[in-house]
Amino acid sequence: MQTAQQSIPASTWIPVTGMAEMIDNWGGHSDATNTGRYYAPWTNSNTSGGDWYLCSGYVPFNATGFGATAFIAGLRKNGGTVLEGGKIPGGAGHVLDTMVIDLIQMSGANNDYVELTAYQTGAGALNTAFSGKTPTLTVRWVAVDQAWPGALTPALPASPHVWTDADIWAGSATGGGKVPANVEVRDLIRFLHNPPIARLTSQGGSQTIPSGTSWTSINFAASGITVDNYGGWSSANPSRYVCQRAGLYLVAGLVSTSDPGTNSGYRAARLLQTFAGGGSQAYAGWTVLPLTSGTIGTAIYAVALVRLSVGDAIETQMQQTQGAALTVLAAANNCSRMNVVWLAK
Repeated sequence: MQTAQQSIPASTWIPVTGMAEMIDNWGGHSDATNTGRYYAPWTNSNTSGGDWYLCSGYVPFNATGFGATAFIAGLRKNGGTVLEGGKIPGGAGHVLDTMVIDLIQMSGANNDYVELTAYQTGAGALNTAFSGKTPTLTVRWVAVDQAWPGALTPALPASPHVWTDADIWAGSATGGGKVPANVEVRDLIRFLHNPPIARLTSQGGSQTIPSGTSWTSINFAASGITVDNYGGWSSANPSRYVCQRAGLYLVAGLVSTSDPGTNSGYRAARLLQTFAGGGSQAYAGWTVLPLTSGTIGTAIYAVALVRLSVGDAIETQMQQTQGAALTVLAAANNCSRMNVVWLAK
């Protein structure tokens, strides 16, 4: 978390620095050098790409200029392209919060790092907020490098075996007190090395969101699927991630669209879960007004912990009342995204 206020110049992506550790159990951050960066540790599963990390950042700005200034939080790997998160207008006299969540692949063998970045389009520099709210960056390992030979996709492990003195170790055989180590130990370790994750994006796709009070699902492009280790996405239903292993999932959907310049109405996002057995459940996300003018666009989140059963589908949706269709952005830096991460059974 940031330990002092930072000045963010206008229309320039700036790393958020001056970060101090609250917890860092693998020693990826330094309080003294490159204080905005988290360096991935070296692991046995690293290949040229690296393991997958769930990264999230929060940036509170001392906002100004009601509706006229855009505020954006982003993540950047190795000083490259900024992956934009929430992009919303602020208002005078209060703190404007924005955030970013994404799955990022990093290898400690390559000295890869991630940093939180901030951007604003005001007339001059604006400060991050510090009193009561402060910028934060969290990084959590979630899955191995998919190119590693040990990146397997076993069945969801059963509840742990309750051992007795009469139990006998076996390879795969059961019965007569035999406990199959391949199932009880091997498959459990394999699953925890590589639980279900997916990063679906609109990069390379083409879609517009009609104006009105209906909800429109965001389609994800085959060329924009960065990782989907259990095959939950299909081109037959490009807006959906279909659960292959039951559990509690973190789902973070980002809707990113253009604005025409003369902006009006509102923009809203939500997640929609469709149950395999019928019925559905919506999870509300952000609802914002667009910038009063300008074409930088709007990007808003819907984030939830969702318990999914096998065959359940989850998708990200948008509703907008501009009075005309809005284009879903599809570049590497500003595309719409849905990150899906298995957390628990």
